[in-house]
Amino acid sequence: MKIAFDVKGTLDGPKGHIILSVLLHLQKMGHECIVWSNSYGYARDFVEKHELKDVRAESKGDKWNTDEKNFYDFAIEDDKSQTYLAAKQFIFVNEIETAGWILKKMGLK
Repeated sequence: MKIAFDVKGTLDGPKGHIILSVLLHLQKMGHECIVWSNSYGYARDFVEKHELKDVRAESKGDKWNTDEKNFYDFAIEDDKSQTYLAAKQFIFVNEIETAGWILKKMGLK
């Protein structure tokens, strides 16, 4: 799967430690993980600060793609108004309980 992780309010929010642990776990499972933000600089800085290997930083501005074959399978996001972004399904931060809850929501263990 391809999963996008938002920065502001998500990876660097109150549940950021849970979400970052999920990103690392999914990556170990072989999934493609992307860190994105409205500002490419926030995404790049987060990837560098946490020394994330094989994680691409992207700007959300590049992801208004209407071709569903290019959509991410999931996006983990804090802003419910951004459902126009190129993701098939969204997991919103306010719903997250545990890392296991996120994996279950994705159909994984």
